Amino acid sequence: MADIRLIRDAEAPWEEVSAAWKANQRAGDPGLRFKRLLPSAPGMPNLQRTEYRPHHHEAPHSHPEDEIIFVLGGRLFFGREELGFGDAIFVPQGKTYSLRTDEAGAQFVRVGLSDLRGGNGEED
Repeated sequence: MADIRLIRDAEAPWEEVSAAWKANQRAGDPGLRFKRLLPSAPGMPNLQRTEYRPHHHEAPHSHPEDEIIFVLGGRLFFGREELGFGDAIFVPQGKTYSLRTDEAGAQFVRVGLSDLRGGNGEED
């Protein structure tokens, strides 16, 4: 069983994305930065605060885990849907999707929901 953890955003440093990630984006895309608030560990979700810079377009991609994106500020676009403060989107594992921002950019929390039981994936 996991321990209770206190997470302080102010204590996590901002990080820039890798060169490999940038290679998948359009030339001139302003990109993003992020904080690892709770790194992935067996039986635990991973938690990141992310800031998409104005006019960022996240290339279509997928993740090996379910995820929830909760918007803290700015505007985030999923297709024709606009998400603002307090809005969230659930993306199932393996589902390809893309997000973008306008001149406001966007800030959000991403929760990656890997196998939260930990162990070998068998029922307890």
